Amino acid sequence: MRSWDNWQLKGKLGQGGFGEVLHWLNSNTGQQIATKHIKDVSSLGADQQVKLKERWMKELEWTRSIQKLTNIVAGVCLKNEDASFVAYLNKNHICQLPVIILEYCNGGDVRQLLQRPENANGLAEFEVRQILRDLAQALQFLHSECKVCHRDLKPDNIVIHRQTDGSKTYKLTDFGLARGAPDQTILQSMVGTRHYFAPEVVDTGMYNTAVDYWSLGIIAYELATGEVPFIPHQTPRNILVNLLKKTPDCIAITEDPQDANRFLFQTELPNEHHLTEPWAKEFTMWLRLALDTDYKRRGQLASDEVHSGFVPLVFSTLDSLLQIRVLTIFAVNCFKRLEYVVTKDMTMQDLKALICQDTNIAKDDVYFVLPTYHPYETIKPTTKPLDLYVEKWSDTSRETRKSTEIPPPPVMLFVFQATENCVYDVCKPRVSKLILICNVSSFQTDKPWLLKRLALDMHYMLMQQQKDLEMFLTGFRELALLVEHEIVTNQFIAAINDAILTTSDAYKMLQKLRTAAVEEKKFSIQVNDNDWKLLVNTYQETNASAIHIKERFESVLSGTREILKTTSRLLNRYVESDVFGLAAFERDSLGGISLAHFRKAVKLFITTSSDEEKLVKTESKPCDKLNLLFIKTKGAMRTAMMKFSEIKEQIFQLHLKMLSTAASASIGISGPSSMLLLNESMGRLTMANSMGDSSDFDSLTTNNVIDKAARLIEMLRTDMEIDSL
Repeated sequence: MRSWDNWQLKGKLGQGGFGEVLHWLNSNTGQQIATKHIKDVSSLGADQQVKLKERWMKELEWTRSIQKLTNIVAGVCLKNEDASFVAYLNKNHICQLPVIILEYCNGGDVRQLLQRPENANGLAEFEVRQILRDLAQALQFLHSECKVCHRDLKPDNIVIHRQTDGSKTYKLTDFGLARGAPDQTILQSMVGTRHYFAPEVVDTGMYNTAVDYWSLGIIAYELATGEVPFIPHQTPRNILVNLLKKTPDCIAITEDPQDANRFLFQTELPNEHHLTEPWAKEFTMWLRLALDTDYKRRGQLASDEVHSGFVPLVFSTLDSLLQIRVLTIFAVNCFKRLEYVVTKDMTMQDLKALICQDTNIAKDDVYFVLPTYHPYETIKPTTKPLDLYVEKWSDTSRETRKSTEIPPPPVMLFVFQATENCVYDVCKPRVSKLILICNVSSFQTDKPWLLKRLALDMHYMLMQQQKDLEMFLTGFRELALLVEHEIVTNQFIAAINDAILTTSDAYKMLQKLRTAAVEEKKFSIQVNDNDWKLLVNTYQETNASAIHIKERFESVLSGTREILKTTSRLLNRYVESDVFGLAAFERDSLGGISLAHFRKAVKLFITTSSDEEKLVKTESKPCDKLNLLFIKTKGAMRTAMMKFSEIKEQIFQLHLKMLSTAASASIGISGPSSMLLLNESMGRLTMANSMGDSSDFDSLTTNNVIDKAARLIEMLRTDMEIDSL
């Protein structure tokens, strides 16, 4: 097969036992299509070839008729000007059958997605949800609208189309084994792909649309864990025998690594997956329904209020499962990932209570940090946990993080323990039972399936350890960014410096006026020494404290910027230097690992993990202290600004008392009078000291303002804790 006229052959999209799919591009119009061809039938007998032709024509019919749903690959009818190209395709097709022309999907298929090294332990939860949502919609449409049973569901038959905005649509294809399936019909042909067809297909040969529900469950398990659930390395007979023994709550069967004659019936997912804990729990319940060996229970109907009818329970339950929203959190000091289902009725107090329960952090010590670019810049009194949930941030796949201009953060919220005596927990590796068994020197095996499973467990442990340390560093980086942002945006340093300068200016001018008044021997008439001493003491104390506050802010800002440099350097190091050897392991060992190589890798991992944990803690811990200093300094600044406001009022009142004296003292003096200079200083003080609040004085008369100021000074002095910072 070669290019024809304006149609360029771009390559092969995939192939199976008897066919292949090719990719074509029209150089004039830009249209892209996929064409499905029978490749070789020489190994088939005459009856099998007849059956193949029947199925081929049936698939051609289905693809041309199903055009209404975006989650099903549609057939394409080319225009008249492309008639010669279609004739060329059909002429070169064996068996004198028409080539099937389909819409082109540019993202490969789900099998290829699962085969990527980073997905060896299953896909990210976001991808699992998206695929199941699209696949369920396609199946519901086939079953209810088209009365079609697909009968060959598997990851290979789910293709991916990436939209221009980067989002993906998953589409069901390959209707070669599809067959009309009205409710009353029981199908009786042995079809499907091993590991994906339901037990009744083999056991009785009689089945209905519930076989697609079983295949959906198998695919779902594989998406979540990277493997099919029922001893795939065993013979078909052993698989069927054990399937017929399994109870309704069993979702997987594994072989005992220490006893080849013993099979374990698993009721829970393995720990090696990338699903959030609360969603995995509900997902497991759904798997028990989809993977029930009794097709009657598997296919039972449930009331559907939306459509005022009945739908299969497997679909309605899955729909509810896909509506669950899970808020992801990383408690940095605890080295612990937290995951909670959030609803519209949940409050921040509810969330904080859960965090305290799971981390043992005191309620008053919980400190929230939102990742950069979070839609909510700050957490306010009206904020709810549901507001913190960002759906697109659920997609933490390596592909998305690499292809997105602004990669999603690893979690939606970071939590810190804001206390002097902060406790740092150990970053615990995800060690599976199989790793513990195989790391004992007396244990020996050369079974390929076991060594491959061991490699997958080792891969998960390496990946998660690196992720945890990256989250730890990212958390501190976000904390440093938050502190820097607050200092710069709120102009704390400029504000306190401005308050120092303007108050100093007004104070010095008042002092100059007082000196002039004393020389004229008129001051005592207006202002007594106690008034002046009160002002001097308050000014000197507040000015010294404010200078200290400014220095603290400058120190925190400088320190956080150093933390930003350090954490960025360490994060880049994980990517560039492959510290845990993850990239090398994915390249060389995912297919299986010898016990000798495995035990050597475990020793290296223990050393590397310990060293890396010490490094990231040493480099990041100062950020905790800087944040505490920042929190205290903000509180001290509020107190200082109140005192500056108080000083402003004292200067203002003394200014009024000295008005006549200052005016007379300035008579005959060349240049601006002391009164005029003081008025200018007071104007600057009033404008610059906007953070202060003199509302307490607004209703007071001149006669009692000094008494009120004295009481406030005494009260505020007890709150000053600058020296203890």
